[in-house]
Order: sequence, then structure tokens, then C-alpha cells
Amino acid sequence: MKGLRIIIARVIYAIHWFYLAPLIPYFAIKLNISFRVLGLIPFSFFLGSGIMQVPSAYLSTKIGLRNTLILGLVIMSISPLLVASSSNFIELLIFYLIDGVGASMFFSTGGGILASLNKDSPGLALGIYNTAFAIGGLIGLNWYSAFGKDLSFYILSILTFASLVINISNPNLKPNWKMIRDYKIVILGIALAGIWGVYYAIGELYPSFAYYYMHLSLLNSSLFASLLLASSIIGGSLTFLADRKIRKFKLLIISAILGSIPSLLLYSELYVLGILITGIFNELAISVLYSIIAVLQKGANTTMGLALINSLNILVGMNFEPLASYFGYYMWIVVNVVGLLLFSLILIVRQNISV
Repeated sequence: MKGLRIIIARVIYAIHWFYLAPLIPYFAIKLNISFRVLGLIPFSFFLGSGIMQVPSAYLSTKIGLRNTLILGLVIMSISPLLVASSSNFIELLIFYLIDGVGASMFFSTGGGILASLNKDSPGLALGIYNTAFAIGGLIGLNWYSAFGKDLSFYILSILTFASLVINISNPNLKPNWKMIRDYKIVILGIALAGIWGVYYAIGELYPSFAYYYMHLSLLNSSLFASLLLASSIIGGSLTFLADRKIRKFKLLIISAILGSIPSLLLYSELYVLGILITGIFNELAISVLYSIIAVLQKGANTTMGLALINSLNILVGMNFEPLASYFGYYMWIVVNVVGLLLFSLILIVRQNISV
């Protein structure tokens, strides 16, 4: 597979999504932030990334994929230093939102370059792309533990800049903006947003659910949440199946269902199995989705579909966290019902996608 430099940068990119989570209590004390609004900290990153996916893709049609990717990494290399210097809650939200904006410039452009470099096996390449995200997420959750609250920001900044340097020589392809108008991509993005949302609801809320309702210690429940990312590594590595004889669309439906419904096992003593199955197949479903986009739009144009898909996944899926917390004990039932209702939209495009 070509594009190892993109994969390395993807791992470091993923650290930005998770490194701040263990530090939220530290900022709560430092900046005197109420517990009730702490959820706005990760939400700010999601918001910055979600709303800027499509504008970032448009920017890539003007200045090229590589230049947009490099600009995103420049912003992401500066953001940890800004976050560390935050003197109040509003500054913290703004600086982490800026990090999300930088992330939006990396995701679809990195995927587009990778798809163009691996035209014969885009499913495998994008599966590894997602596997790299899971690996980086695991590292991010333990970033503070490894380097402490002061060094962690500076080291992440340096590594992000280093990932920028090694990617300067990538081809600066320009995708076609008209590809963004494909209605099939819109339907797929909304349909899979619930499956995406279930995954992040577990990642963010399972420790609290396990502590309050399953009476597990916070330490153990957080470790089990990390298991979700670990199992995702397996799911991403299975995406080569999308390049084999099995139809991609059939694989998408099977993996999406298995990437959501097993989360109901979180109510039972089989909660570890529920986390494992959900993590594996949820990641496989999203990776197969990216593979389908690569087939529909091809090469550098994959950037357009990935940007639109990811924007819809984030902007719709991020609402599953407040929805889940509102329903308390019944959260996993509610997110599954809503997620599968959204997924039923896939029937609209099923006859028009022959992959």
C-alpha cells in the first residue's frame, strides 16, 4: 500500500480527538468550570470539524489536496499550545474548536490522496486509514498519563508539525467540486450518522453509565471504553473484504447492524462482548462506507464524498450524546432505535449503487 506518510499523520491527527478528555477535570479546576457544561469542551472540537468539512473540501479544489492538508496540520500543530494557554472557559472552547477546523482540512484531503495513490485497492487503504485513527485514539486517551499536563501539549504540537514536514512532497491534486452534488452521498451520510453516533456515545458516556447503573468503578469502566477503540483496530483491518468478491453494499448493511445492536449487551454481564462486537463492526461499517465513496467518485474526487459524509456523520451523530444522556438508563435502547431508523434511509439508494 502506498501513502505511509498519510497513515502516520492520521495517527497523530487522531490523538487530537482524544488527548484532552483526561485533562477535562484539570481544566474544570483551573478555570472554575461547572460540571454541567464540561461536555461543551469535546463538543467544540466536533463542531469545528463538522461545520468545516465541506468548506475545507471546497478549499482543496482551489489550492489542492496537499496544500489543504498541510494548512490543516499547521493549525493543528498550533492549537495544543493555544489550549494550554487558555485563561478562561471561552478561550478553551475557541482554541479547541480551532483544532477541529484544522482536523477538517486533514481528514478528507488525506483520504483523497490515499485513494488516488491506491486506485486498485481503495477499500484496504481507507480501512488502514481508519485503523490508524483507532490507534491514535488509544494513544490520545493515554497521552496525559505518558507526558503529564505540561509536556503533553508541547510534544503533541511538535509531533503534529513533524507529520506536516513528512507530507510536503505528496501530490497536490485538485478534485472536482461538482462531485459534492451526488445525492447518493447525502443519503448515505445521513443513514450512517446514527451508526457513527452510537460509537461515540459509547466512547464518551459508557464510563458514566457503568458507574451509575452497573456499579462498576470509574477506572474499570474507562478501561472498557478504551476497549472500544482497541476493537476498532480489528474492524478497520477487515476492510480488505470490501475489495473482494462480496458486494460492498451487502457488507455495509451487515456490518452497520452488527456495529449498533450489540451495544444493547451493555445492560448485561456480557457488556465486554457488546463493546468488542460493536467496536469491530462499527469501524468496519464506516470503513466500507469510505470504500464505497472511493468507488463512486474515484481518485482525488474521493475527497468530496469523504468531506460530505464526515460532515453529516459528525453534525447529525454528535447529537446522539446529549440524546443518550437525557434518557439515562435507557440510553442504549434510544440511540439504537433512532440510529436504525436513520439507517433505513439506505433503502432509498440501494437500487442505484451497484457495488
